[in-house]
Amino acid sequence: MILRLLSRTGLTLAALGLAACNGPTATTATTEDGASTGSSGGSTGQVSATTDPTTGSSATTGTGTTGDDPTTTSASSGSSSTTTVSSTGTTDATDTGSTTAPQPVCGDGVVDPAEECDDGDLVDLNACSNTCVLAVCGDGIVQDPIGEQCDDANMIDDDACSNACQSAQCGDAILQAGEDCDDGNDVDTDECTLQCTAAICGDGVVHEGVEECDDGNDIDVDDCLVGCLAAKCGDGVVHELLEGCDDGNNVDNDACSNKCIPASCGDAVVQIGEQCDDGNKFDDDDCTTLCNAATCGDGFVHTGVEQCDDAGESNVCDADCTPAMCGDAVLNVKAGETCDDGGFSPTCDADCTPAVCGDKVINTKANETCDDGMETVTCDSDCTAPMCGDGVVNKTAGEVCDTSGESPSCNANCTPAKCGDGVLNMAAGEQCDDGNNAEGDGCSSTCKAHKVVFVSSVPYDGNMGGLPGADAKCQALATAVGLKGTFLAWLSDNTGSPSTRFTKSAIPYVRRDGVLVANNWTDLTDGAIANSIGVSELGLAPGVGPEPCGNLVGLTRTNTATNGGQYNAALSCNNWSSNAANLITGGGHYFSANANWTAYVCAQFCSWKKPIYCVEQ
Repeated sequence: MILRLLSRTGLTLAALGLAACNGPTATTATTEDGASTGSSGGSTGQVSATTDPTTGSSATTGTGTTGDDPTTTSASSGSSSTTTVSSTGTTDATDTGSTTAPQPVCGDGVVDPAEECDDGDLVDLNACSNTCVLAVCGDGIVQDPIGEQCDDANMIDDDACSNACQSAQCGDAILQAGEDCDDGNDVDTDECTLQCTAAICGDGVVHEGVEECDDGNDIDVDDCLVGCLAAKCGDGVVHELLEGCDDGNNVDNDACSNKCIPASCGDAVVQIGEQCDDGNKFDDDDCTTLCNAATCGDGFVHTGVEQCDDAGESNVCDADCTPAMCGDAVLNVKAGETCDDGGFSPTCDADCTPAVCGDKVINTKANETCDDGMETVTCDSDCTAPMCGDGVVNKTAGEVCDTSGESPSCNANCTPAKCGDGVLNMAAGEQCDDGNNAEGDGCSSTCKAHKVVFVSSVPYDGNMGGLPGADAKCQALATAVGLKGTFLAWLSDNTGSPSTRFTKSAIPYVRRDGVLVANNWTDLTDGAIANSIGVSELGLAPGVGPEPCGNLVGLTRTNTATNGGQYNAALSCNNWSSNAANLITGGGHYFSANANWTAYVCAQFCSWKKPIYCVEQ
């Protein structure tokens, strides 16, 4: 083969040489790509040799004009080409004779040195072209024998024809226009599908390791969710026909269980709103079928715990789920009880009715000692025994009033308070009550206490038995008219005087007619009195006629100064034990209100009979 190529090369060179000899002197220029250009005389010839960048084969190209009949043969890019110029006088480079060597012919079936191939036919679509150049991808000719599907004679790999002369198609590992990807494999579950589209959720192809499923639809309630996740309980999407709910969480006690079953009483899971859930249908255990903890009042009898349960009190069952019974300390209104304190109490009778005085039930805990249903002689209206002073008026028992003792309106004996009723009622402001409305008897008509002062209706001589005898005379006169106090004679002698013998009263001194004499002892002994003491125990003037002493009416024995002390020791009729005519006594004037009422200076003989003052102590 090598020899053959050399032979073809020699022929070519010989031809070139002959051309140079027959014509003018040729000049040769070499171009930048290695081609030679020669020119001579009026004709120009160009011969160039090139190397195919694809196959590495060399090609020679010549252009010239020799005579009138140039013959030129050319091949496409990447093929070898030979231009033969015929002229007379051409000899084989190796031939020293005159014999002319045969010219190489493409298509003669002989691969000449300048030919890459020569299959001896004129078919351009097989492995050897009509220019005797080996068929190659990129020569612009689609050759089936070498497996070409196309040949666009360019080096662009991502157009309709690849650089391997294969028609662009999905799966050729070349990314062409219109393709998202092309990984050149037939795996449909990787990042690039068999349709050369990028794997995405919803393309109907399960992207392995990325998607759990891909049903190619946007229905979220089937086996595959829109996010290409396999439908399962807890994904938050209710799988139609398979799930009753799906809340997307792992909380088992909410509205949707972890089995995607809607929460319901009886599912054995305690959900919000349920107190319990034992998963059974028994109402008499700890958890009812309503999922409420068994309690008294739920209407279900809790076995071993409750005796009854009517969902509250009834006429046969208490609210505490025990049988209704008066005296069980459980109030059951529906059973007719108005109270139930477990028996008698201050507020409830043993028959479960309120403790009320007058119900004819004696409730000692309510402080009843009797209960006749009304006021009787033996029972007050407050169910206590009748007693004056108990604060309960029992008219049947004879009480007119009862204020638990004396009051301004009621005496302590349960009679109305009234001055003059003989019952002292200090609460009514009474200082005394002598049972009458008379004045000057120690108790006024307004029941105000006072001391009575009167002039004795009986006159006495100087012998009165001393001061004790005179006191006895006053007391006898007072008693005779119903005066109840103690009375002493207003007399002084060597043994005593009013200032030493009398109780110094803080209440007024009055006459028998009720007229004020003095407000108190101090007022009585200050030298003057409010009114004269000119009234006897009988309530009348003494009625004694004029006396020799100044012819005055109204003289009385006193021998007492205005301050209540002894006036003169010698003027007391020998201490009121003598009526001798030669003895005199000091006296007063009972019609006077000034100092004369007790210290009127007028000699009175002890033999004369004169009245005396009597004063209540």
